[in-house]
Amino acid sequence: MLRRISFTLLVYLVLFLLTIPNNALWAAGPDDSLEILKPNQSSVIAAPVFPKAKSRPIVKVAVPQAAYLCAPPQLGGISNIKPAVFRQDGFPPCILPAPRMGQWEMSTQVIFANMNGYIGWPRYSNWNWGWWGNTENRTDLNSDLQLPIYAAWPQLTASYHFRPNWAIRYSVLWNQLNGGGTPNNNILFGPNWGGGFFWGQNIQTSLQHAYHRVGLVYEAIRTYNSKVGIFADWVHTDSKITLGSSNYGWGGSPTWSNSVNAAMAGLEFQRCIKTAPNGGTLSWDCKAGGIFLDDTVGGDLEAGARYSIPLNCGRWGYVKAGYRLVDLKKTQNDFIFKNTLAGGFMEGGFIF
Repeated sequence: MLRRISFTLLVYLVLFLLTIPNNALWAAGPDDSLEILKPNQSSVIAAPVFPKAKSRPIVKVAVPQAAYLCAPPQLGGISNIKPAVFRQDGFPPCILPAPRMGQWEMSTQVIFANMNGYIGWPRYSNWNWGWWGNTENRTDLNSDLQLPIYAAWPQLTASYHFRPNWAIRYSVLWNQLNGGGTPNNNILFGPNWGGGFFWGQNIQTSLQHAYHRVGLVYEAIRTYNSKVGIFADWVHTDSKITLGSSNYGWGGSPTWSNSVNAAMAGLEFQRCIKTAPNGGTLSWDCKAGGIFLDDTVGGDLEAGARYSIPLNCGRWGYVKAGYRLVDLKKTQNDFIFKNTLAGGFMEGGFIF
């Protein structure tokens, strides 16, 4: 009995001794022992990290510039548009520079004119004819009154486009000519045969003439390369002739003056001829109008070519040259007066 008890105790003692090292391992490092409970770090799946998108530098793409700096004017009203052959950059081959709504066009023109005409004051004369009949008295402005034939006549013009196809325009052409010498014929100059000068007598003559026009222009046809306009103007002229002599004839030093208040209607035409690579444009520019009313007949004709240069968007400068004819004749019971200006001209202006 005692031997069994001793053996049993010995077995328990051996088991106890075997468990002591294991307990020491658990108690020796409590913090280290917790590592066993922590999940395996190598087994954790990290969240994917995406690289940040790099900012791309802004690259400016150079767009090829066309030779035309501005778009053509907007069409309005009655327009006739024909298909044109376009370049690869989208512009037609020839664009006519023209003012747009709200723009001004101002120009200065000089006509190098041959001036001629005559005056009959009084209109009818029986001088050198006795009483066999009346003839129309005509005193030549050049050979009789000794006024110069050639002279430079300046003109100023201003127009404002208040609608896409409508504009108001004003112009004035003026000059003062002085002459003198001996007339080629006997001169009858004065009211009711009241003044006269003889052939070979020394005379001095002065002519003042101003030609005003104000009216409306309607562009009935307007395309990218041409336009046709209709204009209606009020015409006002002031003319004055003074004749004198150091050794007077009879009648002293008479002066004739008269004003005309007439109307004018006509057409104007512009068409593009060619556009240069730098934007300069060559075009035709022609006008024609007839004068009527107030016992007056006449006309104003102009034909020329214009070269326009772009200044900046919508603004142009231009030069123009050509030929012009201005004819005016007024007939009344007591006098007749005719004046004609014809010659080449030069003009410069701006559209702004």
